Amino acid sequence: MKARKQLFIALFVIMAGIVAAMIIVRMPPQAEQQPQVAEPPAVQTITAQPQRLQMTVQTRGRVRAQTEIEVITGVSGNITHVAPAFVSGGFFRKGDLLVSIDPAEYDLRVAQAQARVMEAQYQLTREEAEAEQARQEWRQLGEGDPSPLNLRIPQLKEKKAKLAAEQEELKNARLLRQRTEIRAPFNGRVRTKTIGMGQYLNTGDVLGSIYSSDLAEVRLPVNTQELSWVDVPDWPSRSAAVKGAEVILSANYRGEIQTWRGRIVRSEGAVDEKTGMVMIVAQVSDPFGLRGNEQDRAASILPVGLYVEASIEGRWLEGVYALPAGALLQDDRIAIVDQDNRLRLRHVTVLKQVHEQVIVKEGLTPGERIMVSGLLHPVEGMSVVSKERP
Repeated sequence: MKARKQLFIALFVIMAGIVAAMIIVRMPPQAEQQPQVAEPPAVQTITAQPQRLQMTVQTRGRVRAQTEIEVITGVSGNITHVAPAFVSGGFFRKGDLLVSIDPAEYDLRVAQAQARVMEAQYQLTREEAEAEQARQEWRQLGEGDPSPLNLRIPQLKEKKAKLAAEQEELKNARLLRQRTEIRAPFNGRVRTKTIGMGQYLNTGDVLGSIYSSDLAEVRLPVNTQELSWVDVPDWPSRSAAVKGAEVILSANYRGEIQTWRGRIVRSEGAVDEKTGMVMIVAQVSDPFGLRGNEQDRAASILPVGLYVEASIEGRWLEGVYALPAGALLQDDRIAIVDQDNRLRLRHVTVLKQVHEQVIVKEGLTPGERIMVSGLLHPVEGMSVVSKERP
């Protein structure tokens, strides 16, 4: 009996547990629901303020000489002198003697031409005397009008032509003699030398190449939009009094960043088919500092062939907005925070975007709040908490 009683109690407990479990499953306890309120995201903003900004154009190019030529001999002969400055890298001044060719043959030609001129002058003087005598004799003995032959006019013209020809030959002989001394046509520097002392040269041989040291030039590619900010003096629409834009060139040279100032002097006029760029040319005066003292010269040398970064000072624009780069979204849009602290997406006209700054021309109103950070994917009409960026 005792065992049956225990079994009955155990069955009762199990049944009671099953019933209780079924009740709990069918009728779970209801927790009190708390309303969830989403906090608007916080964003940083700046206030749109129009400014007067000077536009700059960043580009790069390679320094080259304004004038570079090959030195070519106009006569033949042996080299008798080579100037110490006529070596690669040597400096010279306009008119300096660079190379001399043996002038003996050309001195002889000059002397022979002078003798022929003297002979022709003698013949002409004699013919003039004979012509004068013929005129006098005709006046005394002749009748009617004399013929040109009677007055020796053809003979006189022949002697004059002979003298003129001999004088031209003398000029040519002197010119050839002058060409035995090859002098510098401008202030400059030697790039290469290809001859040596005692070498025999033929007419037309190349002695080397030289370039001007007074002016250096840099060809700078600029896109067509940025070109509108740059003053180029050779444009037909520009006044003759307009100076070209100033340019600051910089490069790492001799272990440190150095800068040089130049000015835009012209454009090459054509748009490159491959790049869509227009080449404008900047000039730098005295690139080797030859007009200053030794200390200035050492600090201002701008070597030919150096690659340089160029910052072209452009025009001043009124009423533009300078924004942080983070303010610009995709498709040239920005997010405006309105009076109700909701986002309004708007397209703007971007003039320029460089590194951490965006220049906007149109699409903004002074005093508007512009989101600059806080949301990666802003949505039209989204509520936000605006905090002014310091």
